[in-house]
Amino acid sequence: MEVVGEAADGETALEDLVTIIPDVIIMDIRMPGINGIETAEAILRLRPNSKIIFFSLYDSPDYVTRALDMKASGFILKDTSNKIFLNAIRSVYAGRFYFIGEVTDILVKKYLDSRTHTNANKLASPGSISLSRRELEIIKMTRDHLSTKEVAEILNVSIRTVEAHRQNILRKFHTKNMDEVLQALDSTPL
Repeated sequence: MEVVGEAADGETALEDLVTIIPDVIIMDIRMPGINGIETAEAILRLRPNSKIIFFSLYDSPDYVTRALDMKASGFILKDTSNKIFLNAIRSVYAGRFYFIGEVTDILVKKYLDSRTHTNANKLASPGSISLSRRELEIIKMTRDHLSTKEVAEILNVSIRTVEAHRQNILRKFHTKNMDEVLQALDSTPL
């Protein structure tokens, strides 16, 4: 992994993209001049296949929704660990989405609200399942192929606590394993 460019503001970032073609762009939302959302929108107009991860102190629903609406690849908070930061870059580089923590809650709630409206007649749809914030985090980390031990370390809980949360998730989805849960949520950008 190599940093190929840095910009202190949106205008500089757009100028730099004339000569630099990064695999993944890490974009702060609040920058001097053009903010990160507007800069990302301009980048995506120039290079529609760009992979952008928002990196911010702020996890407001407005920021997250705007990032989603403009097809951001990820959204992480500045207080995340280096391990999670690097995992986000690797995931997005591999073509996956990466959203974590409170951001994940906002995304899943938005998704589940939309599923409730479109899938009102389906039994046991993901939209009808109420998940805690911790369960959502564990589903996200499972989707990212983290082991039970790694999840426990990141969340600062015991392995048994992670296993208990997974059992609750399986019970809520009426499934026998986490693969079935992930299949049920296959199109959800957690």
